[in-house]
Amino acid sequence: MRGMEIMNEIKAGKKYPFEKTTQLNIGNPQSVGQGVFTFNREVLAGLVHLPLLADGCNALSVDAKERAKLLSKKCTSPLGAYTGDSRGYQYVRECVSDFINKRDGLKGDDMSNYMQVHLTNGASEAVRLSLMGVIRNETDGVLVPIPQYPLYSAQLTLQKGLFLPYFLDESKNWGVDIDEIEA
Repeated sequence: MRGMEIMNEIKAGKKYPFEKTTQLNIGNPQSVGQGVFTFNREVLAGLVHLPLLADGCNALSVDAKERAKLLSKKCTSPLGAYTGDSRGYQYVRECVSDFINKRDGLKGDDMSNYMQVHLTNGASEAVRLSLMGVIRNETDGVLVPIPQYPLYSAQLTLQKGLFLPYFLDESKNWGVDIDEIEA
């Protein structure tokens, strides 16, 4: 809200050492110059409208077409139908787990297991479901680092949990101050 106030002040002629603010609280990467996720949208289009995957149809890129064909073969129910497992398509969960293991160099007992991967339709849904699992009543609190993504405080309010903020220390590379956590 303060950022919007400052933008309105700038528009009204007030001087700041900058000319504009950038809203980073809404999770909209395109607003800060990230390109459109064309590949993902093409894959989804192919899964939703199977004629786009037909030989001779060139509406989709070759890579997106191949991925959509693979997913339609590996996933046991069509896009939009129930998956049979509330955690999401097993094949996709296996891919996520494999990615985590490769990215983080996990081996042995530390490895991610696809059985522990739960897919949601976005960050908001994942946070909502997670907080529903840990907030019993208004006496349950969750430690939230500041600065924070407003989704956390909003979901805590909706779940009637306690918002327990702690501040990250910029001088320690945005690290945690254990004394503040304990306090």
